[in-house]
Amino acid sequence: MIKYLIIFLFIISFAGCNQTEIDDGDNDISLSKAMGDVEEENFTKAIDKIEFVFPKDHGPHPDFRTEWWYFTGNLTDKSNRKFGYQFTIFRTALTKKKEIRNSDWSSNQIYMAHFAVTDIENDEFYFEERFSREANKLAGAQIDPLNVWLEDWQVIQIGDNIKFDLPTISISAKTGQVQIDFTLTASKPKVLQGEDGLSQKGKQPGNASYYYSYTRLNTEGKIILNEQELEVLGYSWMDREWSTSALSDDQVGWDWFAFQFNDNSEIMYYQMRKKDGTPDKYSKGIIVDKKGSSKLIKNEEVNLEVTDYWESPSGIRYPSGWKLDIPNESIKLEITPAIKKQLMDVSINYWEGAVLIEGLKNNEKLNGRGYVELTGYY
Repeated sequence: MIKYLIIFLFIISFAGCNQTEIDDGDNDISLSKAMGDVEEENFTKAIDKIEFVFPKDHGPHPDFRTEWWYFTGNLTDKSNRKFGYQFTIFRTALTKKKEIRNSDWSSNQIYMAHFAVTDIENDEFYFEERFSREANKLAGAQIDPLNVWLEDWQVIQIGDNIKFDLPTISISAKTGQVQIDFTLTASKPKVLQGEDGLSQKGKQPGNASYYYSYTRLNTEGKIILNEQELEVLGYSWMDREWSTSALSDDQVGWDWFAFQFNDNSEIMYYQMRKKDGTPDKYSKGIIVDKKGSSKLIKNEEVNLEVTDYWESPSGIRYPSGWKLDIPNESIKLEITPAIKKQLMDVSINYWEGAVLIEGLKNNEKLNGRGYVELTGYY
């Protein structure tokens, strides 16, 4: 899901930036440059529908200001110990074109990555944030073969095996306490979010992204937690978005839900929140059946009710339990955080974590696991 506000603060706070390019001789970047009108840079905006081309679109889109490679997953080891993870790499351009400078450190591209692991059994949450410029190969993105990296945090193509237009990929990242090394293979086709991949987020023209998802990726590998190595299996979810424009001036954030069910179906729904707390009409989602066919769901088709709250150490109240009903599809769900304290305490705080799902579909029991992201709570 989109994380514009996080990216903008990332640009503002990144050391070694001037107003147009990242260079090693200046430590300033203006708030107006980071969050202001981008028309002067002539970045491309997501306005018209496009024809997606693969594998090319798995790689970078430098004509757009921002993009991200986003993965979440729910995994289990041999003893039925459950884990969740999030791994995201963001690319942000300060200018559309790179100026030629006499410095190996000069770059108009900066990267940020977020990594988190939820140890459900032990009620523990581990997370870290990293930044880098693209210069000197510290970070970057390429295609053929696919490779997206920030230092030793990486998404790398493995071999030439391609399923549903996606190569087998490896994800690896580590912090002082936790490390992941996963292999991901698509088990269902990609789905185009919004209207044929054009996902309108707000009322202004271009306030949109190009957005596709792989809703079920077979995942295997290891988690090393406090020097204990655990072999895990499960499923991941991959989101790819690229865009230029930020939130509308009357929007404050979003609640994003991604669910994988035991009947091999999936649901994604994001609710854009307006400043008065009401859902924006541009909220939407998608239902993916067991064979991979998808169906758009609109805001008016979804009933979302918060059933519980969790208060962060700083006193911010986040939703921490939900009922989500889609009457037209005979779906009723109850969503519970796997653990409550899954707060990403990074440049801009947001809650993102593993959840457990129980409910009914056509009056039959439905269970699953998923991820929820909550932004814009103050």
